[in-house]
Amino acid sequence: MPEAYLEEYFALGYECYYVPFDKRVNIQKKVKVITSLFKDLIIFFNIDYELPGLDWEDYIYDYIQEYDNASSVGILYTKRQSKLEKNQLERKYLYEYGCRCGCIQLEYQKNNNFDLIRRILFANQAQGRRKTIRALCSSACTYTYYKGQNYNDPVTGSLQDISLSHFTILVPDDKLELKLYEKIQDIHFNLKGFLFRSGAILAMERSVNGGMLYVFSFINSNGTAGLDDRIREQLIPALYRILSNNCNQLLDMTYAETPDDVPPEESEDEEETE
Repeated sequence: MPEAYLEEYFALGYECYYVPFDKRVNIQKKVKVITSLFKDLIIFFNIDYELPGLDWEDYIYDYIQEYDNASSVGILYTKRQSKLEKNQLERKYLYEYGCRCGCIQLEYQKNNNFDLIRRILFANQAQGRRKTIRALCSSACTYTYYKGQNYNDPVTGSLQDISLSHFTILVPDDKLELKLYEKIQDIHFNLKGFLFRSGAILAMERSVNGGMLYVFSFINSNGTAGLDDRIREQLIPALYRILSNNCNQLLDMTYAETPDDVPPEESEDEEETE
């Protein structure tokens, strides 16, 4: 599955990540950490991805039994030549193992798999409660706008989060000199080096610990809700990179803090002793 699909699913409101194999952390540890971190997890295993020393059937069965989460598991596999083999896989994973998120046969042509997986995500209600996904920001994500025609008096700060429809800022000290539903025609954004401009309207404000929180809704050059199409298309990969980097940093930190499982030979010795 092309990883570029993940950006397109993000634009549709699905937060998806690809977890690859690497020699630093084995798949078993990765899945253990991912399962512990994300409570609303839907996890798909590609059983045709060969890994040294891993039998997918045994591993997936043990994983489901350990976490009692068959309702969160789906299976992906390459298209089979034989209908009998396809039926056998479905019988095993759907009926014997109880995988509720599907047993999906991928097509040989990668482009055909986009809609196939999108339908599976939709069927599993993977969008969550929000129509657009928020990317949490660091101090490297900033905004700048000017009060009226006074270009010598810029208002600057860091973003709290941003999506394809809204962004949020936290002002720790003074309140913004803006009224609710007031429009700002030209705001300059810098998202870790990605620059763009857009208008916005103040949609909500509330007092929180640390200051005042302001939520803005993007408006396009026509004055209607949303971003201009060109900016939106350019913003999608930039936001997904922030989202993906945040997720991978959290995973890497948790991998480092999580002890490795007992090696198989030691666990077998312990069972014999008992």
